[in-house]
Amino acid sequence: MNKVNLTYIIDDDKIFVFVLKKILKKNENFDEVLDFKNGEEVLDLLSNKDNTLPNIILLDINMPVIDGWQFLEEIEKLPNKEKLNVFIMSSSIDTNDIEKSKLFSTVKDFISKPINNDKLNKLIESIS
Repeated sequence: MNKVNLTYIIDDDKIFVFVLKKILKKNENFDEVLDFKNGEEVLDLLSNKDNTLPNIILLDINMPVIDGWQFLEEIEKLPNKEKLNVFIMSSSIDTNDIEKSKLFSTVKDFISKPINNDKLNKLIESIS
């Protein structure tokens, strides 16, 4: 299984992010993990050619400033979008959300919360 050098978590739920970072830390396949409260912060990083791209972006749908859908619309415009691996993390079980996620080339999968180690390992395997 490949190592994930850089992971971005984009989620405004502090408790969820805290727990997810603990899970990622215990999983030896994840190195550096950065978290962001909204997608706007990440868009600035992804647009800067000098920044290292994350191997994985774990994205929540419902957030302030710009939500997950708006974030996805913006990264679809980036010239390096084919290098991005976005995984939507959501407590939504709405099939419309799952179908909508398939419209974005950068979205590799829709993962239902809660996130556990097995889901993370499958996620890594899907990008290997």
